[in-house]
Amino acid sequence: MDIQRYVKSFSQGQITIPKEFRNKLELGNDFWLKLTLKEDRIIAKPAGKLKSSSPDYPKKLLKIKGGWFNLKDWQKVRDEIATRHFSRD
Repeated sequence: MDIQRYVKSFSQGQITIPKEFRNKLELGNDFWLKLTLKEDRIIAKPAGKLKSSSPDYPKKLLKIKGGWFNLKDWQKVRDEIATRHFSRD
């Protein structure tokens, strides 16, 4: 059975993947997606089931074929997330 849900983006174009989808794909709460734009569709695929707590996580991501991952961007995003998280407390 296919699952279908409508989601609204946040102001910066960010979206939330519904929990039902994450559970079905066994993604958990912290994961990477590989997005592909094909004609008029956005295709999102999990980029492996790697845990971000691993110190080798960025190196493992770099081994995934494709030009979609940039180590500098990853660190910048992680820093922004940490700043947001701590600024709420």
